[in-house]
Amino acid sequence: MEDVLGDVQFLANSANRIRVLEALRDGPASRRELQEETDVPRSTAARVLDDAGARGWVDSQGSQYRITPVGEVTVSEFRAYAETMQGIRHLGSAINRLPEPVLELDFRYLRDADVATPTEGNPTAPFDRGLDCIRSAERYRGLTSNSLPQYMDVIRDRVVHGQLDFEGVIEANFVEELRDDPTRAAPWRDVGHRMWLYDGAVPINMHIVDETALLWLCDENQDGDDVLLTGLVESDHPAVLSWAESLYEEYRSEAEPFDPVVLPVG
Repeated sequence: MEDVLGDVQFLANSANRIRVLEALRDGPASRRELQEETDVPRSTAARVLDDAGARGWVDSQGSQYRITPVGEVTVSEFRAYAETMQGIRHLGSAINRLPEPVLELDFRYLRDADVATPTEGNPTAPFDRGLDCIRSAERYRGLTSNSLPQYMDVIRDRVVHGQLDFEGVIEANFVEELRDDPTRAAPWRDVGHRMWLYDGAVPINMHIVDETALLWLCDENQDGDDVLLTGLVESDHPAVLSWAESLYEEYRSEAEPFDPVVLPVG
């Protein structure tokens, strides 16, 4: 383990070492060429090459240096780790409120995500942001345990006016709430034919709007029997979008089509 930590420390202690080694991933180069490409002092580049060579990460032929396969893998994995740490630092305490399925993601893909949380000046900031995204979207897919009335009103209006390609998966138990509330059930009668009911717990509230994934942060209430939405993570990274689409399709494949005729008429 000490040898491993020594290798990690070697890379972590100097950005110049990463610059030189990553430059070599583009092809063989001389010390002068590396210095010009990376703007690293020539003496520093020489030390990096000597130290990396001693670790078997770099070899040379004449004045040309090249990265070895083990050096290539080492630098690539270190870069991935560094980007993961960037994602963790970027999300900060929001990680504690991510729904469990999101923890499967590599956090490096969330290092540029936008995080909306309530503020003193705007306590509804995450909900406002989610609505803004839906209002401007052309396509929507949702995987949720329930639905906010404000969201369904916007979705219903855009669907009936031909402005939104809509479908979603929701917990089957949620329909029981609609049966007892004709007012809340009203928009569902117009869009329910594009919904699927999942017979079980949906552990995430997620919207896919066009090419963006919206993931709700959540907390349990004091009794631990209800989930409170406390923020919104927004990402258009291809890896996040692919993951979100796969999760949505997984739940949809196990869900049953919803027939809105079962809903009460107000």
